[in-house]
Amino acid sequence: MAEPSKRCSQLQNGEHGHSGKKARARGMTNNGAVVKQEWQEIEEGEKEEEEREEGEVRQSSDAGGLVAAEPMGEPQISLRLGLTLFHCRACLHPLKPPTFKCEVGHVVCYGCRSSNGQVCGGGGGGAFTACVEVDAFVRDAKQPCVFEEFGCKTPVVYHEAADHHRACPWAPCSCPNPGCDFFSSPARLLDHFAAAHAWPVTEVSYGRPHKLAVPPTAPQQQGWHALVGEEDGRVFLVSASALGGAAAVSLVCVRANGGAPEGAPQYRCKLWAEVPSNKDNMTMMMSMVRSSNLTGGFPPADQGMFLAVPMDILHDVSGEPPALMIRIDRAGIAAAAAAAAAARSSVPPGWGPSRLQ
Repeated sequence: MAEPSKRCSQLQNGEHGHSGKKARARGMTNNGAVVKQEWQEIEEGEKEEEEREEGEVRQSSDAGGLVAAEPMGEPQISLRLGLTLFHCRACLHPLKPPTFKCEVGHVVCYGCRSSNGQVCGGGGGGAFTACVEVDAFVRDAKQPCVFEEFGCKTPVVYHEAADHHRACPWAPCSCPNPGCDFFSSPARLLDHFAAAHAWPVTEVSYGRPHKLAVPPTAPQQQGWHALVGEEDGRVFLVSASALGGAAAVSLVCVRANGGAPEGAPQYRCKLWAEVPSNKDNMTMMMSMVRSSNLTGGFPPADQGMFLAVPMDILHDVSGEPPALMIRIDRAGIAAAAAAAAAARSSVPPGWGPSRLQ
């Protein structure tokens, strides 16, 4: 009995703004069926409003702030917090669990427990206790990826941000076409290649050969052929350049971060060219696939491995154009680790581990 009285009071006071429903309810008090229907409509309206308010609480109010993530299914909130709260007091790098607190109250990472004396100034810091409360925050505090504008929608745990940025597949690359300043993620570059330059795009399956045309080498006709991995969406670009009377065909994986992160996918390729009607002549090359962000254009062929297609194949006596065959394979773990170690020195500046100045 108390609940209908409360709702009737709200209806009379107009708290929910259902003025039309309120008038109809007053005018039909002698018709029980109509009044019951009106109450159901009011209850449904209140339920919708409560759900909308709950959704507003869940919505992030500041996409640039750190997000204190809670277990899945629970509301989340965006907060602005001082950056020093998430950095080790000793090494100044982002805190990662497990964290510890000295007697003075300094929070440090596991590796800095023995070197925190200089921070404490000799005024304590000899004994450390596990700081599980801080662990809970640094483990779940998330921020948007720095490449969000290029398509990455993955929330990144703050102390893992540097690793994520080095491996993020949405890190931007450049269009290699001279005079074109388009700059975006490889996935968006693929659409740009087709729409803006009419370059052919072919989907390839790893471990299977695919037949392409040899790209033209004349400067006024030069073009590229884009490939996209069916399994992982990785973007590759095939280019040909003049090599005397021959053609130098090379392949790159389009990505900004190369093989810098340990375990990043690496690829090997086999390229060969032949005239289908003449199996006597064939040229072949096998190598690891190098990576490039295409800044400054397509890397010159002589800066890496390339397939040399001689004039005898380019201009066969039959007049039949040569076919370029390409097969891309995922490299093994050992090859990927070696490529990652070799590429560490080429990590784009500013994308390394965060450090407070």
